Amino acid sequence: MGKRKRSSPPPPDENSPADESGEPKVHVTSDMLADSPDIFAKPSSQPPPEAAAEPVADSPAEATPETEAMETVESEPVAEPDETSLAAATPVREDGPAPPPPPIVPAYSPVRESRRWGSNMAIGVVLVVVGLFFLVVRVLDIDLSVYGWPLFVIIPGLTLVIVGFASLGTGALIPGSILTMVGLILAYQNATGDWPAWAYAWPLVAPFSVGLALFMQGLRTRDVGLLRQGRSLMFIGAVIFMILFVVFETILHISGIDYGWFGKAALPALLIIIGLVLLMRSLQRGRQQASGTKL
Repeated sequence: MGKRKRSSPPPPDENSPADESGEPKVHVTSDMLADSPDIFAKPSSQPPPEAAAEPVADSPAEATPETEAMETVESEPVAEPDETSLAAATPVREDGPAPPPPPIVPAYSPVRESRRWGSNMAIGVVLVVVGLFFLVVRVLDIDLSVYGWPLFVIIPGLTLVIVGFASLGTGALIPGSILTMVGLILAYQNATGDWPAWAYAWPLVAPFSVGLALFMQGLRTRDVGLLRQGRSLMFIGAVIFMILFVVFETILHISGIDYGWFGKAALPALLIIIGLVLLMRSLQRGRQQASGTKL
């Protein structure tokens, strides 16, 4: 609102009467008080009328701190992170670096191809040897129906043993050793008629023959671990065979065959073997404890 200009009183007239103090008196009329505000009026509750909004001419917006900051960020070039900053920002595992992902095995693997080639070679050699054996039997008219039929098990087994010891390893040695042992047991039973012997002869097939295959593989590769493992399995198989033989033949006599000195010495030999094993283990433990106390 524009300020109203108060009308200035007219200058005192020289002819106007003066008051008691000697100052001249001024005569105020109603016209002079028309434009002056009423100071004795009660205050109104209605708000005063707002001034009419004057049209604002188009002008550029004033710059605020936020707009200035945005313009500064947009104007600055974005720096690309380098390797050192990335390494520093990467969290480090407390238990060490993350394990590498498992390798992707391709569809064609030289290891698989070598194993397949080895198995095919072993089967091919066995078939050739068995075919030659059949050819010799048929040409020479040899009768193997009574005593010689276990050879059809022994010959393939021996072939696998020879092939495995030469090149293929345990993949041919273990089945070859098992077949050979089964053929030998069948040959003994066929010759003597002692078919109940399977009650105590099975430990010679496993674990004895498996230990023999591992022992031969250890000899071939000069592996001390395979040699030790093969000796342990052969010893366990022999001990189980002796225990079962004593139980079924010396005590129960299931076959009714006199084994002579072997049958008489089986029980004492078993006791001696078990006693020696216990003594050797106790001595070995004593040496380990003595070496531990010295350290």
